[in-house]
Amino acid sequence: WVLVISVVVLPLLADLGFAESVPVTVANAITMTEFGGWTYFVGGDARNGVAQFSPDGSKFVIVVKKGNLHTNTNVYSLLLFLTAEALRSPSRTILATLSSSSNRPGIEAVQWLDNRSIAFLGERQGGLHQLFTIDCEKRQLKQLTSHSTNLSTYAIGVRPRVVVFTAEDSVQPIVSGKSKRVGLAVTTEILSDLVAGKNSFVAGDVRRLFVRQNESSHAVSIETRGTIVFSDLWLSPNGRYLILGTMSHKTAPSWAEYHDSEVQLALRMRHFSGEGSGIFQYELVDLQTRESHFLIDAPLRGIGASSQVLWSKDSRSVIVSGAFLPLVGVRGDAEYKQRQSSTFVAEVKIETGEVRPISAQVATMLRWDSETSNLLLVSPASSVTDRLAAFQRTATGWKGVERVTSNLTANEHIEITLEEDPNTIPRIVATQAKTGVRSVLFDLNPQFEDLTFGHVESVEFTATDGHTVKAGVYLPPGYEPRYKCPLVIQTHGWNPKRFWINGKYSTAFAAQPLAAHGIVVMQLDDEDLTRLGTPAEAPEEAAAYEGAIDYLDGRGLIDRHRVGIIGFSRTGIGVEYALTHSKYRFAAATLADISDAGYFRYLAFLNYPGWLTADSEGINGGAPFGSGLAMWTRTSPGFNLDKVAAPVRMEAHGPTSLFFEWEWFTGLTRLSKPVELIYMPEAAHVLVKPWERMISQQGTVDWFRFWLKDEEDLDPEKADQYARWRELRKLEGASGKPDDSNR
Repeated sequence: WVLVISVVVLPLLADLGFAESVPVTVANAITMTEFGGWTYFVGGDARNGVAQFSPDGSKFVIVVKKGNLHTNTNVYSLLLFLTAEALRSPSRTILATLSSSSNRPGIEAVQWLDNRSIAFLGERQGGLHQLFTIDCEKRQLKQLTSHSTNLSTYAIGVRPRVVVFTAEDSVQPIVSGKSKRVGLAVTTEILSDLVAGKNSFVAGDVRRLFVRQNESSHAVSIETRGTIVFSDLWLSPNGRYLILGTMSHKTAPSWAEYHDSEVQLALRMRHFSGEGSGIFQYELVDLQTRESHFLIDAPLRGIGASSQVLWSKDSRSVIVSGAFLPLVGVRGDAEYKQRQSSTFVAEVKIETGEVRPISAQVATMLRWDSETSNLLLVSPASSVTDRLAAFQRTATGWKGVERVTSNLTANEHIEITLEEDPNTIPRIVATQAKTGVRSVLFDLNPQFEDLTFGHVESVEFTATDGHTVKAGVYLPPGYEPRYKCPLVIQTHGWNPKRFWINGKYSTAFAAQPLAAHGIVVMQLDDEDLTRLGTPAEAPEEAAAYEGAIDYLDGRGLIDRHRVGIIGFSRTGIGVEYALTHSKYRFAAATLADISDAGYFRYLAFLNYPGWLTADSEGINGGAPFGSGLAMWTRTSPGFNLDKVAAPVRMEAHGPTSLFFEWEWFTGLTRLSKPVELIYMPEAAHVLVKPWERMISQQGTVDWFRFWLKDEEDLDPEKADQYARWRELRKLEGASGKPDDSNR
């Protein structure tokens, strides 16, 4: 019958127009064309905008990217469109194509300098991340900087021609000069840096600020009051002032009154560690005097889409968003309570520091005409026409006014968006704001029409401790309700508005490729910041995983004896806890570049005055000395490895990551439990390079097929992999189907 079907039936169906089902693979995910933006935009442009419009609105550019598995690069392209043709399926012009062989984007931070010139950060294959400009008419690409380290952000002043940028701090050897003769007295150096011989752990996150006053001068370093981790740069029109977000070293007592989970978490970490608040503020830098101060005596809610700055034309005031306002000197309880719980769009006078609130809504600022005192905001609503709001400055403050169409520039008549949902393949769409008429501008992946995707549904369920969890469920293509499938839980990051082949992350997650092999995948969204760094964090995470199993089992979708789980990043803490403390048993697990609250990592970073020590002590209820050690032996998964029944695949991305994973790898090995550690020394936390993504994501697919379904890929290049895994299967407790009777 197999012969009859393959030789006779399938060709007949093809002749009749029935296409053969083509499953989704990891390679499809890596090589797909994606929108290449949303890293950040420069100069106060819309952060969530897909397109960057020229100042006159006559044209716009879009960045797209795709992975190349042959060259192990990510290829970025800058595409030019004419606005007048946006609704008529326009042709696109490729302005520049750059291939990145690093973990950085090939093209990012696109900014129009005038109606024909564009600036962006980018890199050629094998090069450093530098500042480029391109002439749209002549197609001439020019490299503006040749800094010794990678640039992170930039701002350019047209008149005068000032260039300001942040760049990575240089990595210095730990032992040099005198210390080579007399030895190094270890103080706050972390163990992984001592082993590597260089200060890469700290230098990898810290940025330095530089300014170049003209093209012929050298860039000069400027010290800031706070630490630069990552921030946009907002340069004043006169080229004298700069605003950026920096991490403040001190906090005010009144900040404890803000009702914000991110602020409270940062304050808890500072209380434990005594260093680095983890809270950001707007910092104002005078580029002439090289002096600086914080713009508002209040924190920001992170550095991201909610943080923006618009300068007045005379450079005498700015409008900022995403900042809390000071709680000192507030009149009335109502205003005090609003400032406790809301960030604001507000105007700040540069000379006096006076702060004038404008709006407490979360909004992106589109334009401020300081001559007419009109400010246009866009709020995160679903309607293109309803989400615009206007404000006007008066003698007594700011007030809302009616927005009129004449206030919009040409580019605001057309909105370019990325249209997608969990079951809709992404495409870039142009919409006319006034009429709602829309047209597909760019079908990113027409080849996906030949693939068979599993259906994705958004669900909500109750964890075993009673809290509510939202998630997405990926079903195998053509799923039959009568069949109970294996389950893999991907532990955080669900978004019901996005089309994700993998899930949110490219590290270890592989939702659609797993579904293509008959495995149900649940992508959780469990992002409660109020419990991070407390003893409640890991038990609540584990309760969510248990609730997921109960929910899907109750629907008859899964075989609860064949459940796998993936811990990535922060959720490694919860997954480790579930594997050692939950009564629910897992048939296989992956721990990829995880956070870990274990004893070995704690000691390895104990002398470093940062949040890592505070984090471990907060999760485990104190320091592991004296009476505190008893608490650790009960709660810390590393002291309970004898309870692990699941085969564990581990990934370490870079030297520091090894110190997060070493306790589990060596401990499980000593206990003769099935464990494997894959080391990628140059990998990013969220994987970028195509080969490393293939190692991680295809490894996920192969691992769970092996342990949950007894399946092996017949590719001869994987023979060594399966030989190792068959040996692991012989170890104690490695049946892949543990007893679940004690649930």
